Amino acid sequence: MYKKLLAMLLCGLMLISMFVGCADTDENEKSSGDSSEEESQWISADLEPNEDLNGKEFNLLVQTETDMGSDEPDKSDPLEDAIYRRNDKIQNHYGVKLNPIVELDYLALSQKVKNDVSSGSGEYHIIYQHMVDAATSLGMGNCLYNLTDLEYVNFDNPWWDQDCKNGFMFGDNMFVVCGDLLPTSMMLTAAMMFNKTLFDEQSLDYPYEDARNGTWTLDDMLEITKDQTNDLNGDGKINYTDDFYGLTGWSMASDYNFWFGSGCTMFTFDEDHLPVYQPNADRLQTIYDKIYELVVTQQSFHVTVKEYLANNSMYAEPINVFKSGRALFFAGSLIDGTSLREMETEFGILPQPKYDEKQAEYLGFVNGAAPTACIPVSLDDEALEDAGYLLEVLASTSYYMVTDTLYDKVAKSKNARDPESAEMVDVIIRHKVFDFGYTHFGNLPCASIAQTSLNEKSASITRDISKNENLTLKELKKIYEAYGYDY
Repeated sequence: MYKKLLAMLLCGLMLISMFVGCADTDENEKSSGDSSEEESQWISADLEPNEDLNGKEFNLLVQTETDMGSDEPDKSDPLEDAIYRRNDKIQNHYGVKLNPIVELDYLALSQKVKNDVSSGSGEYHIIYQHMVDAATSLGMGNCLYNLTDLEYVNFDNPWWDQDCKNGFMFGDNMFVVCGDLLPTSMMLTAAMMFNKTLFDEQSLDYPYEDARNGTWTLDDMLEITKDQTNDLNGDGKINYTDDFYGLTGWSMASDYNFWFGSGCTMFTFDEDHLPVYQPNADRLQTIYDKIYELVVTQQSFHVTVKEYLANNSMYAEPINVFKSGRALFFAGSLIDGTSLREMETEFGILPQPKYDEKQAEYLGFVNGAAPTACIPVSLDDEALEDAGYLLEVLASTSYYMVTDTLYDKVAKSKNARDPESAEMVDVIIRHKVFDFGYTHFGNLPCASIAQTSLNEKSASITRDISKNENLTLKELKKIYEAYGYDY
């Protein structure tokens, strides 16, 4: 599973340059005659019984197998097994059949949706697609239904990511959404790993208490990692093959994590929730100064895009250095916690640090390769109503039956068995962040300025912000027009 997700991650990033909650209940299948009290233990209590679904089949076109699980129980993978049991519960309770159709190539997936829409065939009921392509190619291409008009979906419920409106909502339209029904998206959320054994050796306090109190900041990371990078073999060079680092990470993940995790954005929204390009260059430069010090000045092991293009295996070296015990921190995603089983020393999990203590909450950037959920406009009225009901069912049932298992998979792996890490995973997942500039503007500075500047070891970003303003405004006008709004 990890290799599949990682391959998707790399693919999506280059485009942008992007539990068991039913625990003690009886696992025997329940018929469609379950009482509402029983149903509320594994599904939203707000959903009334829907006998009209009985006997219907639903096609879900998905980018990754992970989000739909296997077609049979798999005790070797608790997360896959939890998703299987979720699907089985839904199918038996409502008398429906869920048909996952996997298309790993996100471009091919979008083309299938476009063909479905142009022909009006209504072949697919729900789509799980790469967030950037879903927002731009499909959303701006008039292929998706406005999810805010769905009768049964309540985006105020805890199984929906509350920040989606800042990444995907345009006016009163939101064509894509993210939440607990998509374990892949949760796994591709920014997280920090730290080596507990090395912290113990240096008598450093684990940052859990600061993270719990809302005071885990970039300044804390700067203080801990200061003077940590060290030439272990004494050859006068800092080399990832045998030297020590305070921090490791690779550009197409960690740079975005620090930038958006510090609250950086170049867009606000007016009273009608229409995007306004309004970069505060001075504030953004102040934040970037700290990120630059952490990554460049303190000589972190930071794999650039250029290094990756010259040698594709380089993206894996930062986590390899961390695994070998030669780094205090690794900046990655939750999925990386599942790949550290071979690590000899213990590690812990932390949310992405805030810029400062005034920042209201931790912000876990969701990598652009992560899928989002959407519904094509090709469905007739009855199929649309059914798809909307099923979307809420999938999300709420995942919240109760799948998400706790995901916590366990990440935070209770071989070397991260502390309850604090599980607590941190909850903080990370419940504070995912999406940014309109990132999801809609490709390689323009409003999406990628931190990543490109850190790659070039450029200490200033203000000139690039100013230089690209006209180009950004022209692109914003095109986006307004694509969504059917005057600019």
